[in-house]
Amino acid sequence: MEVPFRMVEFRGIWPALVTPLDATGRVDVEAAGKLIEALLQTGIGGLYVLGGAGEGVLLSRGVRHEMAEVVMAAVGGRVPVMVHVGALSTDTAIELTQHANLAGVDAVSAVVPFYYDYPFQAVQAHFRAISAESQVPVFVHYAPMGAAAPIRPEQLLDLCALDGVAGFLHVSRDIHFLSRVMALRDAGRVVALSGADELLLPSLALGVDGATGITANVLPRLMIDIAASFAKGEMETARRLQFAANRIIAAMLPYGLVPAAKATLTSLGLRAGGAKAPMPVVEGEQARKLRREIDEAGLPDLLRRGSLYGREGDPLRGKLG
Repeated sequence: MEVPFRMVEFRGIWPALVTPLDATGRVDVEAAGKLIEALLQTGIGGLYVLGGAGEGVLLSRGVRHEMAEVVMAAVGGRVPVMVHVGALSTDTAIELTQHANLAGVDAVSAVVPFYYDYPFQAVQAHFRAISAESQVPVFVHYAPMGAAAPIRPEQLLDLCALDGVAGFLHVSRDIHFLSRVMALRDAGRVVALSGADELLLPSLALGVDGATGITANVLPRLMIDIAASFAKGEMETARRLQFAANRIIAAMLPYGLVPAAKATLTSLGLRAGGAKAPMPVVEGEQARKLRREIDEAGLPDLLRRGSLYGREGDPLRGKLG
């Protein structure tokens, strides 16, 4: 059945937004607003909120509500926003979906149920319940590293065939799995988004429509240029930029991508600290060591370079990669 929601273009680079938290564990509204404004200036296609990068499944429902509302107010309709509503229980996911409707988001996503080894029929019922409550397109957030029972490519597409489900986010380094899904999908019916920044270029080559990612908080200009260079057939440029991104990602990985992204943003003047335990915080000497290592991996050059396909005048030169 054709999805009735086609108003939003699910294309381009959608940073998987980190959630700045204050000392009380609430959203740091000022910091979130400044980060969102900086990302909007780069020419991003949209924002993905409260997914893995945003610590969504760790945060209370109240904080998740607050972050969704803060983002919608800061964005002001300038780009579409997708909010992750996934949770351990179906009831919680439904409540978060209802709130997302009220907040005016453009799409919601939900991670495939995790921790327990559910039969696939239970997974389908979970997404049917979310879709029944959603007034906007639903996306399946496929992150097998957290699933007790990873699903097959055919099953992922079965979920995408449910009424109201528009597509999926492939948040995995398993490029073979993605290739199998892409070989089977109906491109006119199922939107495919990549969620691994280090595999942006090969994912684009397999036919994804757009991408989300944690390090796009720090490197949005670079990710935009990789995607645009690929689209224009400038493969040597796209490869060079992907290699540059991967050097930064490799330096961040030992610290954990979420803590490393937050610490790196803070070092760039965009306060993004705080975390919901057990998510660690990279600070102090550890943060200084991380910044030295990503600088050695090439961050200063990425900050100085002019963007190839970003906003006219490159307003974030020297601020974001």
